[in-house]
Amino acid sequence: MDPESVAWPSTEPGYRLRPPATDEDAVLDALAAVLDASSRRAERVSVRLAIGRRVDVLGPEREALEALSGHNDVTVADDHTVGTVSLTAETFADLAELFADIERAVVWDPDGVAIADLRDGQMRFALPAKAVEQVRDGLDAAVADRIERVE
Repeated sequence: MDPESVAWPSTEPGYRLRPPATDEDAVLDALAAVLDASSRRAERVSVRLAIGRRVDVLGPEREALEALSGHNDVTVADDHTVGTVSLTAETFADLAELFADIERAVVWDPDGVAIADLRDGQMRFALPAKAVEQVRDGLDAAVADRIERVE
């Protein structure tokens, strides 16, 4: 998941969201809005989590980590988890539960082109301009104002 290895669509402009530090759920809400607005189907997500089997995690977070670790392409080490899973409602819910521990997540369409890239508390995504307006309309105004076009 190197930045250079992420292929972006040539027909859709790129955007970046730097959410307010006081709104921990802003990126997750924006990701859901982007996936809803995209005409491309989100097929899979590659993730790197800052937790692993030796991290003291209990309750819903432990259940989400165990659910992700059950996928063939996911490796759980002592202190991190990495892999690629199909993006279903269940895996999205698991990732939402573990959102604070995501170091990186890239959502891919069936052609291997990125829809969204979460890293360092920010999200980069590609959508047609009309779809970005739909995303902005579905977010809190303070978050929507932080969406900026990138080249």
